[in-house]
Amino acid sequence: MQTNRTTLASIAQALEISVSTVSKALSDSPEIGVQTKKRVLEYAKANNYTPNSFASSFRKGTTSTIGLIIPNILNPFYAKVLVGVETYLDDNGYKLITSISNDLIEKETKNISVMSSGFVDGLIICISKEAEQKKKYQHIKTLLDNGTSIVMFDRICDELECDKVITDDFQAAFDATEFLIKNRGCKHIVITSKMNNLHHLNLRQKGFEAAIEKHKSIVKCTVITDERSKGLKQKLKELLKKDTSVDGVFGLNEKSVLHAILLTNKLQKEDSNISIAGFCNEMQLKYDASLIVINQNAKEIGKEAAKLLLERIKSKDKTSFRTKTIAVNL
Repeated sequence: MQTNRTTLASIAQALEISVSTVSKALSDSPEIGVQTKKRVLEYAKANNYTPNSFASSFRKGTTSTIGLIIPNILNPFYAKVLVGVETYLDDNGYKLITSISNDLIEKETKNISVMSSGFVDGLIICISKEAEQKKKYQHIKTLLDNGTSIVMFDRICDELECDKVITDDFQAAFDATEFLIKNRGCKHIVITSKMNNLHHLNLRQKGFEAAIEKHKSIVKCTVITDERSKGLKQKLKELLKKDTSVDGVFGLNEKSVLHAILLTNKLQKEDSNISIAGFCNEMQLKYDASLIVINQNAKEIGKEAAKLLLERIKSKDKTSFRTKTIAVNL
């Protein structure tokens, strides 16, 4: 049977004192006598009183809570960012509320609306794929215009003025491609990715192309793209079967890398030696120990995003924004 929650009002009614007296007694205020404090504390304990942290926060004008909105939780990258954010906030006395947009503007807007209705002091956001592809950011701009502190990470929008945490996608892709050429001796590298017009993926492709251009006298490349994962996988499969000169694959995202690993393992012959590099997590090494993993240091991204946000919340300067670039490594 459900019982009524013990509140300040119910304690006050039971002890025939004011709500203000109960509140002060529970806060150990010197304004309240020892005997009254004892009565209030004993009654509260006997009736399993739990303070309403949100109500207290509203009275203080701060919640000591941060909101985090990520595209999904199945991607290990976002899961590690979450760990980085939560660890830093916990160390600094803040709580975290997390929600998932599923890469949809409608869900992202709803999550933002709920969180910004007095439940959090600020937001950390990775923009949904749909918002970036359609270039629809009004739901975020409205918050910024209202003075809400926001930090973007990974997928960002240059048009929105706020703090941001990114990785150098161009340089990371350039370095990984050069590693394939110099250290693995690759002469024909395939770059593979879904066609989704995301800014950070475009930067990665440009980094790859710059490395190919630098070494164009000794290496060539083939570009494979498709809007669907199934189509991308099929195109890569057909190329690997047809062209035996391919000795390297560069994946712009985790799915692209995984497709490459599964296909090369299945099609592998004694005389074939295809090296794979890309943006993925170290868990993929169990499928291919020779994989060149571009480590985006997701936990560090989360930590820096949380740090920037707390500094922004406490800062009186609401006009000068920073972009923090996190180093990546192979």
